[in-house]
Amino acid sequence: MKSTAFNLASPEDLSLQTLLKRSGSLFLESLAKANKFTKEKFGSVVRDYVVCTQDLLVVPSLQRFMIEHNEVKEVMEIPADHMAIASRPKELCQCLLEFARKHA
Repeated sequence: MKSTAFNLASPEDLSLQTLLKRSGSLFLESLAKANKFTKEKFGSVVRDYVVCTQDLLVVPSLQRFMIEHNEVKEVMEIPADHMAIASRPKELCQCLLEFARKHA
């Protein structure tokens, strides 16, 4: 029962995911009422990105499109699926630590 988000996950991680998942919300009503993002606020946040090269939900070409249109400072790549924390936890953590070191 592999899913698109967990296409690289082990059977054990996939089973664990089904136990831990919770229903969520896209907060569409809240977002409709929220102030729009501004360059002064959202634009002041440094953005880095980890491209997940095996992602079947947000394919790498779309990830790169988002990077090009959102002033991303640094990009790293890992051979992960959409749920990188499950498929490549060590590599993802290494990327996040490297980003943190550079911005501390």
